[in-house]
Amino acid sequence: MLVLIIISVLFPIVLAFNSSSMISFLQASNFRDSIYALELARSGIEGAIALIEQDDASYDSEDDKWAILLPMISVGEGVLNVRIEDEDRKINVNQLVKNNTVDRRMERHLRRLIERLGGNPDVVDALIDWIDADNEPTGTGGAEESFYREMGYSCKNGPLEVMDELFLIKGFDKELLVEKGLKDYLTIEPTDGRINVNTAPLEVLLDLHEELREGLCEEIVRKRDEVPFKKLTDVKEVIGFSESLYAKIAPFIKVNSTIFKIESSYSIGRMRKTVTAVVKREGDGVRIVSWRESL
Repeated sequence: MLVLIIISVLFPIVLAFNSSSMISFLQASNFRDSIYALELARSGIEGAIALIEQDDASYDSEDDKWAILLPMISVGEGVLNVRIEDEDRKINVNQLVKNNTVDRRMERHLRRLIERLGGNPDVVDALIDWIDADNEPTGTGGAEESFYREMGYSCKNGPLEVMDELFLIKGFDKELLVEKGLKDYLTIEPTDGRINVNTAPLEVLLDLHEELREGLCEEIVRKRDEVPFKKLTDVKEVIGFSESLYAKIAPFIKVNSTIFKIESSYSIGRMRKTVTAVVKREGDGVRIVSWRESL
């Protein structure tokens, strides 16, 4: 009987001690994996920057080493995955309003793209109002402080700082940005506003200018897939591309990229760490513009 009493008293104590020890062990293990994963994710960014630095900066295409989807690399007990994409393939929404003046060409570009995706092009009015400094609603779809006050926040009246800021703007809902895919064609990173014709999606090319017909844009894509455009005037070699059309769109296109977004993730067990960096190619080097690490 005495033995049973001792066991009944000691067993819960031992069990509690073992449980506490196991929790401490798991916490220490998770912390170790977290630090390890973060360091390897950071190393992926450094490797990607080296690829960009080694690349010929005079032109950029989907054939470049940085543009080719990198394989998932086994490192230690986990896997490293690195992805690089140039932002010059996209429309820079912050270029829509400069010095409180609307860029009408870019406005038309955005309207055509949104309409092509099945959205209401009048949402561009609200985007203009979000960026410009005045408090006067634009067009039929605009919205200023009085509208956003009812939503519980203020109108920005300045450039966007993160892409998810778009979800705050009147008309820019999940259906348009995600389901219809508009978000994939936009950027808020510091590009110069010109589109790289070697990497731009067909949808962006189609709406670059009202005279760029679908057949001609498809021919541009076919030509660049065969041989990338190495200088801007190479675009004139595309069948159907006239001198007059080239003169109209040349100021808004280019064949190289300067801004790149790098996403590097390392996974080990249940632990996953991601580092996202935006970098700018300048001369012979690459400068980090922004850096974000997952918690």
